[in-house]
Amino acid sequence: IGAAHAVLDSVNLPLHLPAGTTVKTVRYGFPRVGSQAFANYVDANVHLTHINNKQDPIPILPGMFLGFVHPAGELHIHDSGEWVACPGQDNPSTECIVGDVPNIFESDESDHDGPYNGIEMGC
Repeated sequence: IGAAHAVLDSVNLPLHLPAGTTVKTVRYGFPRVGSQAFANYVDANVHLTHINNKQDPIPILPGMFLGFVHPAGELHIHDSGEWVACPGQDNPSTECIVGDVPNIFESDESDHDGPYNGIEMGC
């Protein structure tokens, strides 16, 4: 839930800072937070990167069939450790999380904790 809060803060914070202030957000294992309109707003107003690890199920939730959409900015880490930039919103390429993990039954919850550049997150 931390990554979801981070994107909401990234949208809200600039509204309360001096004009011209830039906020950059990097999130790990980011679930979908809003609608197409929200994703479009984020893309137009926030500098962000969301990093998804291997077959982590969290980034494919909630499902797109419910109207949730990721903003652009995905970097997807493959099993090989290679990082791939995925252009656009919810890129369906198998190089990206949406195409690599089409449903929760093909996911691995332990991938949510990393590693991200050798760092394990979680408890």
